Amino acid sequence: MAGRKMKVTTNQSDRADQRNRTENVLAASAEIGQLQKTPPRYLTGIAFRAWNELWPILTKGGLVNQADKAIVASLCEQLSVKRLAYENVIKNGIVLANGRKNPACAVLNDSTTKVKSLTDSLGLNPQARISILSGNDIDDSEVDVTSVIEKMKKGDGSW
Repeated sequence: MAGRKMKVTTNQSDRADQRNRTENVLAASAEIGQLQKTPPRYLTGIAFRAWNELWPILTKGGLVNQADKAIVASLCEQLSVKRLAYENVIKNGIVLANGRKNPACAVLNDSTTKVKSLTDSLGLNPQARISILSGNDIDDSEVDVTSVIEKMKKGDGSW
């Protein structure tokens, strides 16, 4: 069984060891440099556009940097694969003319799983952001949405 995820926080009301660890990571990350604005040269089409849409979102929080380039590129690639598989399923159906299941369904399912995993690791969904805020995995039933929204509006350092 894995331990709790480390809490990412700069909030003065949180534990000093958590704040120090976060500040050390942010300081070390500053030396790495911001995630490049332009997509890697090998990304084309949908993946290229995905990078351009994700870049402002990812760099705004300051936690994603150039060291995360491969993860962001993988996310863009998987978004492209997912879209192409979806278009194939729409065009050819779930079951092909020969009566067999469209292989694009399996590709779509696989890429959807990978996109979810990559977005989780980059904090690109509400549950991942709440987990980062709280410092551990939590159920939806435990989430005080109002307090999370208020912290986001205030620009609370723990967000």
